[in-house]
Amino acid sequence: MSRLILCCYAACAAACAADLSNHPADAATVDDAGSRATATLPLLLVTEADLPGRAVRFDYQDVDTVNQQLVVTHMNDSAVLFLDLATGAVKKQLTGIPTPRGVVVASEIGRSFVTSTPGHLVIIDNQSLTEVGRVGTGSAPDGNAWDPTDQIVGVSEQAEGALSLLANAGSGPRKVVSLGVETGNVVFDSTRSRFWITVVRSLPPDQLVAVDPVAGKVTLTIDLPGCGGAHGLRLHPDAQSAFVACEGNDQLARVELEGAHAVVTTDSGSGPDVMALDLGLGWLYVAAETGDLTIFDIKKPGLQLIGHDNPGPHSHSVSVDQATHRVFFPLMTGTKGTPSLRIFRPSGI
Repeated sequence: MSRLILCCYAACAAACAADLSNHPADAATVDDAGSRATATLPLLLVTEADLPGRAVRFDYQDVDTVNQQLVVTHMNDSAVLFLDLATGAVKKQLTGIPTPRGVVVASEIGRSFVTSTPGHLVIIDNQSLTEVGRVGTGSAPDGNAWDPTDQIVGVSEQAEGALSLLANAGSGPRKVVSLGVETGNVVFDSTRSRFWITVVRSLPPDQLVAVDPVAGKVTLTIDLPGCGGAHGLRLHPDAQSAFVACEGNDQLARVELEGAHAVVTTDSGSGPDVMALDLGLGWLYVAAETGDLTIFDIKKPGLQLIGHDNPGPHSHSVSVDQATHRVFFPLMTGTKGTPSLRIFRPSGI
């Protein structure tokens, strides 16, 4: 693979308020619609779509591939947005949902699950884009995940340091698994039929914990030395390792899920938060509170940096359309000083 030098891109500099660093990067080659393309940095702005609501914090997002829409929680505006995946145009703004944070699309049943503070999981129909129910959780739910096999929603109870397991697609009994002083993101591992969740303990090290969703029991705990404030979480597509965003000390950790559970860490942007994977390119996007986006090559062992970018101020939330490799960043203040969605693509594709 050819070696490239990353450069700042002038066309998006004013819109993105970015001061990009130059880094060497490996190109990623991908087949799209029968043609081969080479993906590199910097990210190129495809479009910037206006969003409704106040210029306040967004949080998590998820892609609904069945209905070709992006679901975004507008955390401090008490709203959930359904956006057209191609253009970012607003399909529906659901209001009256206090402090929405985590969101996961359950395509198998046509539902989206959104955590809401204080103490609820909001259930939304993905076609009618209407709320169909609310169920109780802990006092301050954060990230959530979906187990399609057992029809269980896993909810990170951040302030309580626990994982809630809601059976019957969220409408059934709630089982609580206590884990530590704080929890971060949770993901479902279909290979092992387990939820993985990041856990902050009263004394270091923080941990990555596996939970049996049916039994509601911890099956494995892995220490994360060098990772302070374990929060963001993504699984490698081969299910042999996991990536953890350590918001307390600005690190990214990669931990092996089998064997000796080796952990490697490296610098990320300041305040790493939400992460997203581009499975076709083998890229991991690590979004940070400062807007410093770091991109890593997950096809290589360890933590191989591809480069940095800056999609916009406070762009701490990121998601990826696996079909087009487009990358989405909801911003409190876009080019017009009002909320917007910036859609990017890697150079070369």
